[in-house]
Amino acid sequence: MRRGLVWAAAIYNLIVEGSGAMERISIPFLFLAAASVVIFSSCAAVHESSAQSELAEGRLDDAAADVQSALASNPDSLELKQLAAQIFTQRGLKYYQNNEMIAASDDFRRAVDYDQFYAQGWDYLGLIAFQQHRWADAIDFGHKAAELQNKPDPPYVQQADSQLVKVRTGGLGPPHHRHPLSPALGQYNGGP
Repeated sequence: MRRGLVWAAAIYNLIVEGSGAMERISIPFLFLAAASVVIFSSCAAVHESSAQSELAEGRLDDAAADVQSALASNPDSLELKQLAAQIFTQRGLKYYQNNEMIAASDDFRRAVDYDQFYAQGWDYLGLIAFQQHRWADAIDFGHKAAELQNKPDPPYVQQADSQLVKVRTGGLGPPHHRHPLSPALGQYNGGP
């Protein structure tokens, strides 16, 4: 809404102060431009309100679509980014509980992309990394989540650290499983 008011003020200044542009721009055009900016901004508020309601009702796909529409209209809104982080974390949690780890990981990543200070998203990314034996990622994500909450590292961080030490020292730690979206390991050591 604020962006619409800024545009409306700029158009008003153009009309009042002139600057020669009025000879090239018609008043009806300026009115329509100002009205469309205000309507466009109010659409963002409608989408935000819908997203909040849908989140409360557990309609997470609808909430995700609406918050993204709102963000398309107002991409700098911290409030919308925080709402998006909540929505994508909740949807990611549903995927996580259904053992759909790729979809869960994608949504947790979206959550922290919208709000890099959203600890819950980092924590779930850490848990998934731990389950996939990506020890360094589990440590990094879990530590970030704990740091953001001013809490000690979660237990999986210490476990991942122990496993990483075993892997690096040739111990008997579980084998490192590559995440399906990461590059093949052979590419880095002269393999195929």
